[in-house]
Amino acid sequence: MTRTLEKAIAIGLAALIACAPLFAQAKPASIKFMVDGTFLIKENGEQILIDGFKELDGVALDLMHPIHNEYSQKVHLAFTTGDIPDVVLLSNNNYLEFVKNGALYDMTDLYNKSDLKKRIKQLPVVDALKIDGRLYGLPGDRGNGTITYVRGDWLDKLGLKAPTTYDEFINMLRLFKNKNPDGLAPDKVIPYTGPGLVNAGSGTGEYPLDIYLREFYQDATPDFVNRGGKWVDGMSEPAMVKALMRMKSAYAEGLIDKEIITNKTSTCRDKFNSGNVGVFNYWAGTWNDTLQKNIKSNAPQARVTPIPAIKETKYIERPATCYAITAACKNPEGVFKYFFERLWDGGKGQMYATFGVEGKTYEVKNGLIQFLPSIQDPKKPFPKAMWSPEIPVTNWKPNWKPVPEITNSLDMFQDNMVAYSLLPASDVLNELMPELNAMRISYVSKIVYGSIGLDEGIAAYKKESTKYVDAILKDINKKK
Repeated sequence: MTRTLEKAIAIGLAALIACAPLFAQAKPASIKFMVDGTFLIKENGEQILIDGFKELDGVALDLMHPIHNEYSQKVHLAFTTGDIPDVVLLSNNNYLEFVKNGALYDMTDLYNKSDLKKRIKQLPVVDALKIDGRLYGLPGDRGNGTITYVRGDWLDKLGLKAPTTYDEFINMLRLFKNKNPDGLAPDKVIPYTGPGLVNAGSGTGEYPLDIYLREFYQDATPDFVNRGGKWVDGMSEPAMVKALMRMKSAYAEGLIDKEIITNKTSTCRDKFNSGNVGVFNYWAGTWNDTLQKNIKSNAPQARVTPIPAIKETKYIERPATCYAITAACKNPEGVFKYFFERLWDGGKGQMYATFGVEGKTYEVKNGLIQFLPSIQDPKKPFPKAMWSPEIPVTNWKPNWKPVPEITNSLDMFQDNMVAYSLLPASDVLNELMPELNAMRISYVSKIVYGSIGLDEGIAAYKKESTKYVDAILKDINKKK
């Protein structure tokens, strides 16, 4: 966001807040809510949810609903024009930016004294959103992350169990390639595929740079990482040298997809679905079921099996998108009570936020909650209201029958993950990170491909990146 836009937001908020009455926990007549694709589009039942929200407590939902690919732009426009919602859904980057500019209400005290805090089943999902110990937003469901999927049928045919160590993991890749149980020639097998050696889509810290190649990175990261309360450049740590050695060796042996640098996630999915790939680290949950269904057309015998993290590493849960009360809200206590405490209530409100409206988007049959056909496409079940039922942030357990392939991988992921922390809000980081990440991708690729030596590559990276790294670390380490 430009400095001019920051100033405009600050001036606009100051004027609105100055005119606002003293905060009170009165029931609001309406709540202005700005949200994107996590809320139903008009064609799939938007009005049903608007009406359903009012049925909860008599509070109207004044919906601001830009289309997905214009959402961030429209959020910024709302703040600069003064048409500011009471509650807004924010990506991680926008959340940091708006906290920094004083655009969000500090809900820490309201959260700490609420029953809602007691219902949050794992505090890391909330702690990841704290800025300097203060909370300005709450997630609707878990951030989720990626888990390693293997060809379970190949494991069975080779008499193998899921690998528990890196050595066992590499041995599995070798056997997939050289003794393929489907009779594929070694040059036709891709033991391990992925969308890049470094996650180029992570932007300024919304996703970990090392999210997809967990077995190879282990305790290393090319990202900025907090060590003992101080941010450092993980790319320059000794652990990163060992990770590069692992990737370089596996690539030279033909165990990693030769096209990994140019792969997109869609490319990887196509390769995996062809039946020639042994291992693919991808999103836990729904994708387990989707990959299993899609691979059947090419390999009917295939079984897509998630595995626990090997002992040397953990999977990474990204910070969730969050719902925040804006600083311009005239009744933040009332909004917290009738939006946040209501929708995260582990009861009627959370039923609404998850399954929608009974008789219109779901039904209860034989004691079990079941989605009704989608309004937009009756051949498919209704997707969800706002949040996925498989990954609630509270300890609420709805009585419904989930798809095992979805919940099994999610449960395994949650048992084997650590939470990823947001980087501090920083104009310097926002400005320099794209070029720095391009350097990281370039040097990791050159080293793994063998076009530059390991020591030479690390030294060249440090020399070229110093002014970027030093400037970013100086700024983010002074944040309080």
